[in-house]
Amino acid sequence: MLRAMHRFCISRPQALWKRYILGFIFIFATISVSHWASLATITAAEDDAEVLSVSSRQRMLSQRIMFLMTEASHGHDAHIESSLEDALDVFEASHNALVSREDLSPELQALYFEKKPISLDAFSRRFVQMVGIAASAQGEQAEELHEVLTRWGTHELLTSLATASDLFRQSSEARIKRLQIIQKATLISALTVLLIEAILIFLPAQLSVNRTIHRLERSKKRLKTSMKTLRAKNDELVAARRALMRAANHDALTGLFNRRAVYEHMSGSGNSAQGGDFTRCILKLDLDLFKQVNDSLGHDAGDRVLVRVAKILQELTRPGDFVGRIGGDEFVILIDNPRDLKMIQDLAQRIVTAVGKPIELDRIQTKIGASIGFTIAASSDATPDQLLIEADLALYEAKRGGRSQVCAYSNALAEEIETRRILFNEINAALEEDQFEPYFQPQVYTETGEIYGCEVLARWRHPERGIVPPATFIAAAEEAGMIHQIDQIMVEKGLDALEVFMELGMNVPAISVNASPPTLRDPHLTDRLLQAVHARHLPPSVLTVEVLESTLIENDDDVALLTIENLSEAGFSVVLDDFGTGYASMSNLSRLRLNGIKLDQSLVLPVPEPRADSIISALVTLSSNLNMRVVAEGVETPAHFETVKRLGCDVVQGFGIGRPMPQQALIEWYNEYTAQQKRAG
Repeated sequence: MLRAMHRFCISRPQALWKRYILGFIFIFATISVSHWASLATITAAEDDAEVLSVSSRQRMLSQRIMFLMTEASHGHDAHIESSLEDALDVFEASHNALVSREDLSPELQALYFEKKPISLDAFSRRFVQMVGIAASAQGEQAEELHEVLTRWGTHELLTSLATASDLFRQSSEARIKRLQIIQKATLISALTVLLIEAILIFLPAQLSVNRTIHRLERSKKRLKTSMKTLRAKNDELVAARRALMRAANHDALTGLFNRRAVYEHMSGSGNSAQGGDFTRCILKLDLDLFKQVNDSLGHDAGDRVLVRVAKILQELTRPGDFVGRIGGDEFVILIDNPRDLKMIQDLAQRIVTAVGKPIELDRIQTKIGASIGFTIAASSDATPDQLLIEADLALYEAKRGGRSQVCAYSNALAEEIETRRILFNEINAALEEDQFEPYFQPQVYTETGEIYGCEVLARWRHPERGIVPPATFIAAAEEAGMIHQIDQIMVEKGLDALEVFMELGMNVPAISVNASPPTLRDPHLTDRLLQAVHARHLPPSVLTVEVLESTLIENDDDVALLTIENLSEAGFSVVLDDFGTGYASMSNLSRLRLNGIKLDQSLVLPVPEPRADSIISALVTLSSNLNMRVVAEGVETPAHFETVKRLGCDVVQGFGIGRPMPQQALIEWYNEYTAQQKRAG
């Protein structure tokens, strides 16, 4: 029961509105009924009072009529007769009003219409009629009528009218009592409905409100707890967002801005607060010799070097400058509104000097360098991509000039780079169309004059410009990464020519080919050369590989050193080319398996001259002790030839012997040269 009550009263507070409506209907109905009962009681009381007044007036009128009739019998008086008529009219009208009521009680109905021997209605009407007759009668008739009327008016009629008046009073009291009962009943009903409303509606509503308040208070407490948790989570999310933003915009290793942040900063407007001659300057920095640090000391050491460089850049730049690492060992510095060009150049030079200082890592001292290219935007029209490309081109040019260089972008530099780009495309097309061909420069023994061999030199037969000298395209081909292909072509075509020379009976024992630094770093070079000579059934001794001493100096501990060892072990001759050009390293001569050295023409051209003679003599003595032959290039005159011969050089080449020439020209030169040798012998 309690559970049902609880469910009815409390568990479904959402249905209370229905109860409210039903309760209001009941209250409205009971109040309306009570109000109607009150109005009906008042109306009935007023009506009954009027009826009682009329009924009581009938008794008085009957007596007044009798009085006026008696006065009229003593003599004709117009005033009395008029009053009598008025009294009769009022009596008759009142009687009609009483008998015409629809709410007459049964007793009154019986009195007025059913009483024996004569009803009150008939009696009253006969009384009025006889009074009228008596008023106009005379003599004995008048006396008889007067006697009869006196008896009726004082006894029979008066008694009946009194009875009617009592019955009207009783009927009125009974009706008022009934209305009072109805009024009390409606009042009790209204109070009962209010009580039921209080129990079934207002109490449940209060309980529901209290329960809702308690639930809200509990929810408020939980909400406070949740808010604290949410604030904590929000703080964590904010921290995580900041961490993500930092990770998205900063380099994880150095803490500098990353490529994305650099690009976004460049895409934004520069800060004009400092004021300067230019809108923006971009410096791009690349580390020199950084690969050697990674290879020799490990990537952990390389990371520490990068952190050190990042710290240097932050210390040397201004607070408003934007420093970023965009990948590997490349850094960028963005300067908004630089003061002038000298300020930029001084900053770049300070960075080069600071980065170039020795760095100690785990008690091992290492050294790197920095090459910097920069560009300046004189207006805000320059796009980020354009500025980065310009800075990159300037950096590329700085690295071409050697280590620790600073280069500024200019229109002339752009034109030069565009010219090189066109040249790169032409070289690539020349490789596809087989436009490179070998030229041969003969080499002869100094003592016998016999042919030692010939050096194979690359020439480019351009379809429009004719023969293009190597000074025009060798450096560009090496820069474009295509020199390796040219070297391979010269090997193949040189060996093909050697086969032709042998078929013609020419005594050309060997050819020399140049191995550029990229070619020498090819770990498969020895296998390629072996495949080339074996395919022609030739021994490896017919091929001499000339390597630049600068390659060994610049790439110490590189794969090039291992390639030289492999070439020597495979039976190829290896000669150190351009020896004496300023890169001389005696350690290379002692630790490498070299078959000879080729003296640079800068040493040969001054001879005969005492200092030059002394240098060549010393080098010849050193080479002889190391069991290496000496080739002197740049021999252009008989004096050159006699001097290097006297100084002990084994082989010579130069314009004095023969210029570089095509294959057919070499055949003709060979025939003429051998003929001269025979005549001289």
